[in-house]
Amino acid sequence: MSALQSSHNYYEQQQQIAATTVAAAGKLWRRVGDDFSASWATVRPEMLQTVQLGRMAAATSSVAYTPAVLAETGQVAAPVGQVNPAAFAEFTPDGRDMGSLLDLSVNRAKSAVASGSTSTAARAQAGAWLSGTLLTVMADTGRAVVGADIAQRPTLTGYVRMLNAPSCSRCVILAGKWYKWNQGFLRHPRCDCRHIPASENVGADLSTDPYKYFESLTPEAQTKAFGRIEARSINDGADIYRSVNLKARGLGTAKSNLRYGTPSKMTIDDIYRTAGTRTNAVRMMTEQGYITGPQVGGGNIIGNGFSAQGFGQLGKGGKARAASNAVLDANASGVRDPLNRYTMTAAERRLYDAKYKLDTAKTGVYPQSVGTNSADKYTRPRVPTPNELQRFQTDYERQIAKLDQAPASVLRLARLLGI
Repeated sequence: MSALQSSHNYYEQQQQIAATTVAAAGKLWRRVGDDFSASWATVRPEMLQTVQLGRMAAATSSVAYTPAVLAETGQVAAPVGQVNPAAFAEFTPDGRDMGSLLDLSVNRAKSAVASGSTSTAARAQAGAWLSGTLLTVMADTGRAVVGADIAQRPTLTGYVRMLNAPSCSRCVILAGKWYKWNQGFLRHPRCDCRHIPASENVGADLSTDPYKYFESLTPEAQTKAFGRIEARSINDGADIYRSVNLKARGLGTAKSNLRYGTPSKMTIDDIYRTAGTRTNAVRMMTEQGYITGPQVGGGNIIGNGFSAQGFGQLGKGGKARAASNAVLDANASGVRDPLNRYTMTAAERRLYDAKYKLDTAKTGVYPQSVGTNSADKYTRPRVPTPNELQRFQTDYERQIAKLDQAPASVLRLARLLGI
């Protein structure tokens, strides 16, 4: 069967949306000056709006993809509801706040300067990271919509993975593989492979057949994609999967690529992994707002409301009653004071404490504790030694380095602390 026109059209459309969005974001990033924090504060609102508009366009255009492929391939698979594209733009594909992800660009620029780069070079490095990250986010947003649409069609048992040439060896060995509807889409940063909704391999061409794709490449392209030895072994008759490595290192689902932090919302991958049954998966996607029922006056989207905060690192009945009271007040009001140490998570406290200790040590006073402590009146103040001051500096820098993969709450705390 020749390449699916509907899939080709969808890919071209998604690429155009992504390219336009990333170009606009790059133009905005170039307005960031040497004072990273101040200039980013003026650019951030427009940057977030631009990216979210692009993501919404990617999500909306993805709604028609599955029906188009089904029509072209002669498959019949009625949906149980309607995919809600707006729900896929609320958070990043790995479940975090989009604004917090964009903030990492500034953190990268600051880290580069701290490592000795000039501000110009630091902005260039951070800008390159931002462009690559946004391309991945745009692709994942569209894939999440398609994945949800496949899942909500009971007679559609899965999908086939299709390449978009040129492709890396890790993706090539997955081409043409059929996946059950609830298996997350394996991808690496900037991966642009796509689903073909199917109960079998209905797109058997070089886009879904690893060997056909390999044979379509020039010897130079084979070496570039697979490596000199691997390409030679495949040409000599070796198994392409064993040559590349079946473990496909470096690939992960959107959620598994998030190394740290707690997402604000269940992702499609979360639901696939935990639902168990298809009925339960559809229910969970409906609860999270990814799928809605028939449109009616007054709306029909069901979503999670405020989730009460836990007792944080200091815990219920922790070091002092003030800790429990602070948490109970937060639960009652639905609002947590991000600068109240009693309600901070362990990650938040590590950043907060590291900055407090370093700032205190720089004033010439060794920090016996973080904040005021009744026991301090029994301890004589002393000046920190150079080694102690260096230790506080190293710990602080270690926490700053972690911001690259920190959850949204920690990034918000960093902004409030002026980091």
